[in-house]
Amino acid sequence: MSGRFLVTGAAGLVAFEATRLLLERGHSVRAIDRFQKGPRTDLDALAARFPGKLEIVASDLAREGSALRDERWESVFHLAAIVGVAYVRAHPYETLDVNLRSTLNVLDACIERAPGSLIFSSSSENYAAGVDARQLPIPTPEAVTLSVSDVQEPRWSYAASKIAGESMLFSAARESSFVPIVARLHNVYGPRMPPTHVVPEMLARCRAKTDPFPVYGPEQTRSFLHVSDCANALLVLHEKVQDKSGGIYNIGSGREVRIDALARMCFDVSGHHPNFDNRPHSPGSVMRRVPDVKKLESLGWKQTITLEDGLAECWRALAKG
Repeated sequence: MSGRFLVTGAAGLVAFEATRLLLERGHSVRAIDRFQKGPRTDLDALAARFPGKLEIVASDLAREGSALRDERWESVFHLAAIVGVAYVRAHPYETLDVNLRSTLNVLDACIERAPGSLIFSSSSENYAAGVDARQLPIPTPEAVTLSVSDVQEPRWSYAASKIAGESMLFSAARESSFVPIVARLHNVYGPRMPPTHVVPEMLARCRAKTDPFPVYGPEQTRSFLHVSDCANALLVLHEKVQDKSGGIYNIGSGREVRIDALARMCFDVSGHHPNFDNRPHSPGSVMRRVPDVKKLESLGWKQTITLEDGLAECWRALAKG
């Protein structure tokens, strides 16, 4: 059965893919974005593919909520946020301002209009400090303490906004009837991702034939998930989490990969095999990150795209561009 959905941050990597999947399944979508980081070209192409099914709205949800007009949505995917370590460290107050105000405006609308559910994109950064302090298990499940290690470090403004967002979501749900769902995303990547994250950044250096090749924090580990698997997980949460108490779900890969191993994979898919230039990681960067995804898998979700295949896809898209 088709329904009406609201997706915020719809031009972004994850939100665009979620929008595409919803349209392919016969749903209608109102897609909101302020288009500060990129054009609406891809969304316009989607609208042409699905006439009458996709409504695109240019709006800054941190400043006004009229784009959340008086309508009841089957589900709201609140995926809009400022992301990216470099940008966050350079603009910590803006990060908090935009992420918190946009979330408050979305929640105010949902309290009033009660969609079926609200899925809030959160982050593995919320518990990163506990992992580094060796207070949390690895792989890390959902039921852990959330914290920031240094409130004066600019990069932690992002985690602070997401921790607050999770609390705001569950608090708002107590004043309405929607199902509150937190999706903690873990290093999602894909071919539309800008070169401000580790995977596209490495591939861009491969394309430029950089040698020696800078690798920051080569000893650190991450778990990488292709955006298609991430978007599928979001739709699974919408379909399967029906209890009014909602819940928190890790979305990521259970495969732990060292950053220097990721670099070698990028070398293999690109054919560029330079010398390593190992450099220190950025301040506040967690040493290890790998989620426990058994809770998500219990709903029937499975990762379908390997890191090797995903990197090859990203390389083909970059080379074509």
